[in-house]
Amino acid sequence: MNFSGLPVGTYPVHVHSICSGRQSFHVTVVQNLGVGSSGRGTIDVPSSYFGRGLCLVVYTSPSLSALLTTRPI
Repeated sequence: MNFSGLPVGTYPVHVHSICSGRQSFHVTVVQNLGVGSSGRGTIDVPSSYFGRGLCLVVYTSPSLSALLTTRPI
């Protein structure tokens, strides 16, 4: 899954049942998203998550207190 237009950094990514940062919608954790100076980053998402109405939730920090972006999958 490709992301662009994001600030440089490393961000935790979770799979949620809807595109909300609320932990009550949490399904699982996937790998961290590393974003380089180009503002782009890529993570691998298992194909079994696609087409199920799930969402990738990218948080701004490990505290999971704020969302950076979301992406339906």
